[in-house]
Amino acid sequence: MCFINLLENVTFVGSDNCIIKMKKLKASALPTVMVISVLVCLFVLFAFTLLDINALFYANYHSKRQQKENLNSAFVLYDNDSSLVSSLENSNYEYQLYKDEPSSVVHFAIRPWGFYESVCVHSISNDYHSIRLLGKTQDCEEEAALWVCSRDMALSLAGTTRIDGPVFAPINGINNIQLGNTPFSGKEIDNSDIHLAEKELPDVDSVYLKQIENLRKWDKVSSFPSQDDKTKQYYSFKEETSRFALPRTTEGLVLRGNLMLYADEVTIAKESIVSDVILVARKVTVEAGFVGSLQILASDTVILKEHVQLRYPSGIYLKGNESKTYLNIGSKSCVEGYAIVFGSVERGNSLTVDSNYRQESDAVFHGLLYVDGIADINGTLLGAVYVKECYYLPENGIYAGTLYNVKIARDKQIAYPFLFKKSEYRREEIKSVY
Repeated sequence: MCFINLLENVTFVGSDNCIIKMKKLKASALPTVMVISVLVCLFVLFAFTLLDINALFYANYHSKRQQKENLNSAFVLYDNDSSLVSSLENSNYEYQLYKDEPSSVVHFAIRPWGFYESVCVHSISNDYHSIRLLGKTQDCEEEAALWVCSRDMALSLAGTTRIDGPVFAPINGINNIQLGNTPFSGKEIDNSDIHLAEKELPDVDSVYLKQIENLRKWDKVSSFPSQDDKTKQYYSFKEETSRFALPRTTEGLVLRGNLMLYADEVTIAKESIVSDVILVARKVTVEAGFVGSLQILASDTVILKEHVQLRYPSGIYLKGNESKTYLNIGSKSCVEGYAIVFGSVERGNSLTVDSNYRQESDAVFHGLLYVDGIADINGTLLGAVYVKECYYLPENGIYAGTLYNVKIARDKQIAYPFLFKKSEYRREEIKSVY
């Protein structure tokens, strides 16, 4: 204080005789300057800390995003590279996407899910995963809109029938005919779209069918939980498949996810909530108004009543019962996925025809229809249709090799099931599951 006060009265004379007087400075200003200096330093330190935290958050966000993008890249690779599967078998199903990035290692878990495929890809740290159902981009190498086997009869088109896409027809050719008093008013098929069909349907892959037959075995099947038990609302595809024996009706049940259900004869109630499950039974009846998605593996009969909506990806597989299998798609019903029916074309001396597949005139089928037997086709079919023989069977007649008021159109945008032997590898993603 004294020193500062002394300075207050000192006068300096510069070399150029300029007089400089010191201003008065109070001693109390020094602590204030020190406090301000400390606050400024703290503020600068806080700013640098915020930058570091922001950089840390950004790095963490970028790492998470990169790992998720790695999962998408893994699916793109798996969907398109046929050599990947063999390399995965030799590396414990692990794959490093980028050579210079060890963190890009992903793990694959692949298993069939009915006639589709369930693929789980997770990061090496197991922090992130993605599970998707896949089908095939191509049904078979012929890519037909309609295939009718060559069985010593022509393919007759009647009424408003129109077919858009490649048609593989019998050697006897295609005729546009008048049925009763109704002349043909459909679409003429361009000659470039007409091809010769073989006597048999394109070869199916026995490996896929063997996998399906293995699914039909009643192995490790548990009793269905009672209504008093707290059953799961969803069965994750990351876990082991749950297998239950179903009661005769499913009213009030919630059945979703990685779940296989077994029964002899079962009715799917309208109120049931069913999604992505597989049902194995001898006979299945789906009540009118039901909406859901499931794959039905049956050995005898499947009846879809009116206004049933089996949404994509659904499917119906029928094989057994000495080829007397029968699938009926009721009025104003819709199936999205596949229908694979193994039946018979043997008629003996009977004046009647027992079809293996029947679709009502106002029903819609969207996907792959494969009938190794007799198909009574009506209504609209989008996707691909392969049948050994087709009949038009009104109440008062039998018309062999005839399509009446039928609309068939090839669809290349859907995922087809794993069925045919000669089909390119490429996969098509259907949906993400959990």
